[in-house]
Amino acid sequence: MLTHPLFLIGLSAIAIPIIIHLLQLRRYRKVYFSNVDMLDELQSENRRQHNLRKLLILASRILAIVCLVLAFCQPVIPSKQSPLESGATVVSIYLDNSYSMETGGMEGSLIETAKQKAREIAAAYDPGTHFQLLTNNMDGSQFRWLSREELLQAVDLVEAGAVTTPLSVTAARQNQFLLSATAGNRHAYLISDFQRSTSDLSQLPADSAVLSTLIPLGGSQLANICLDSLSFNSPAYFPGATVKIDARLRNLSDKPVEKQPLRLFIGNRQQAVTSVDLPANGSATATLTFTIQNDSLLQGHVETTDYPVTFDDHLFFSLPVTSRIPLLVISGQDENPFLKKLFNGDSLTRYLQMPYNALDYARIEDNRLIILDQLHAIPSGLARTLTQFVADGGTLLVIPAPAAETDSYNQLLASLQAPQLGSWQKRPVRTRSILLTHPLYQGVFQGRNEDLETPTFTGFYSLSPNAGTVAQPIIELVDGHPALTLTPYAEGRLYLFASPLTPEHTDFIHQALFVPTLYNMALFSSPHPLPYHSLSSSAPIPLSTKPRNNETPRTLTPSAPDNNQTTPFIPDIRHSGSRWYMLPHGEIKQAGTFLLSPAPTEGLAFNYSRDESDLTSYSRNEIKQLLNTVGLTTYTLSPPATKSMTDFIRNRSQGTPLWHWFIMLTLLSLLVETLLIRLPAAKRGRGSAEV
Repeated sequence: MLTHPLFLIGLSAIAIPIIIHLLQLRRYRKVYFSNVDMLDELQSENRRQHNLRKLLILASRILAIVCLVLAFCQPVIPSKQSPLESGATVVSIYLDNSYSMETGGMEGSLIETAKQKAREIAAAYDPGTHFQLLTNNMDGSQFRWLSREELLQAVDLVEAGAVTTPLSVTAARQNQFLLSATAGNRHAYLISDFQRSTSDLSQLPADSAVLSTLIPLGGSQLANICLDSLSFNSPAYFPGATVKIDARLRNLSDKPVEKQPLRLFIGNRQQAVTSVDLPANGSATATLTFTIQNDSLLQGHVETTDYPVTFDDHLFFSLPVTSRIPLLVISGQDENPFLKKLFNGDSLTRYLQMPYNALDYARIEDNRLIILDQLHAIPSGLARTLTQFVADGGTLLVIPAPAAETDSYNQLLASLQAPQLGSWQKRPVRTRSILLTHPLYQGVFQGRNEDLETPTFTGFYSLSPNAGTVAQPIIELVDGHPALTLTPYAEGRLYLFASPLTPEHTDFIHQALFVPTLYNMALFSSPHPLPYHSLSSSAPIPLSTKPRNNETPRTLTPSAPDNNQTTPFIPDIRHSGSRWYMLPHGEIKQAGTFLLSPAPTEGLAFNYSRDESDLTSYSRNEIKQLLNTVGLTTYTLSPPATKSMTDFIRNRSQGTPLWHWFIMLTLLSLLVETLLIRLPAAKRGRGSAEV
């Protein structure tokens, strides 16, 4: 097939060599010599040889002209794979800009190689083609059509970032945007190193209206040590408390590593250092310990040393430090002396007691733990307020009275999906089991606990589970009835005792178990925000402090002076119900610790996703096999990264071009003509003469 058949008019130039040939025809004539002794070595040419040489020269000239004209016509072999249809063409290019693309490539790094591939794709299409450039950021500015010049400018501005997106999500967004355009040809290109951790090839969307091309650049396959996660063992953080941090490291290589260093920094000061041995392709956990020195925000990081991949060598964290935990005891009769002795005057709690008939409802939300101590009945208004208090993240402890109106209690318990108070039991029953693995007793008991003194209850309510309840028994009696249960509800929790905490009904208040049980309820009532968040996550971040009325907008500011984050900005803060959330929107680009101010100031920490830490990638053969296995016929695999994408796309859409072969034939014909002309002259140069 000829792309430009009008150039066939040039075949009329064949007449030129024919005319020259006819004009150069001449006849032989006889020349008489008196002495021919000097012509013995003459290699003469007869008339037949002379005519044959002239015809060959003419044929080579004609062939040169024919091949040159056909080269200008640009003949192609039509493609059977995916020829262009009638109508416009739209192209979407996904350029993977995750941190793994900063490793080695043909252009210095894989991301530079990816940029070059994007430029080659743009060069393969007509100037009027509409393009889309998509990266892992996927912000709103990337969902618009670009001209070729705009695309090239956008490609130059792409930089590696912290956001990681599964490949199937990217392909789905590409297809969705391409299908929104009115076009006859929709082409999608995915340029990536195709890491195994993020390339979910089996989940790629299939759409016959979109021709997708996978362009693997070949991952670096570098060995890497990743600081994977941090876990904290404390229910609350307060000045003077000792905190243990368990840091988990992963060795993503085939060789074991000995004495891998770990350092803990609080602020800019190093607080602890340790090392750990890592097995090949395995993980290990090291413990770092420090003591909280002040009552400000606890912000810091744990770091290790590993090259050349360094983005996953730091984990930043931010935790609130509680100076005093506010708790409120709502009494039904007299103040409980055992609760007062435990909490009043303690340096970590702020104890407040109020009788239920003189309760200030406005002060309820200022507390973290509320104890209902032996109310005869629970008013409906108080029940609604306490339900909302628990839903917002508060902790409620219910201690029933011995002759209580169980209906009012059960209305509150039903709203919180807790067990119901049944009949009152007046008989001594010993404890059968205590759930010592519960967080309430974390760090309380060490070693064997067979000799642990267990309480006896002489008066208690039988607790029957409510429909749909997820209550967990913490203390159980020998007759199977629970004496203490925990029910999580929304953001908070409800503890329920089956018995009044008085000497007439139990000896629990005189035992050593009483103090950690009640005290840890107060400690665990403090908010437990996540110590850090992922920069790749777009999920709303719950805040532990809510904005004050009529205050200026809250500003997010890096708390470390060496953080490369841009200037402070006003984040998107919204509320749902009584909870407040911050929506990141990808505005935070660098890992580190941050302050959300003005007062009340809250700390946040962000880290790079560990999805990119495992640098192993799919090979070309593995990608091809996966596509065949899943049956994704709308996806094709590009040639190796050393080949030009421009030639690949043009060959696929327009067919295999043959013009360069005709150029070679033209040059070959001219070479043959030159040889035919110069060959007899070379013979004459040795003394021959033409007669």
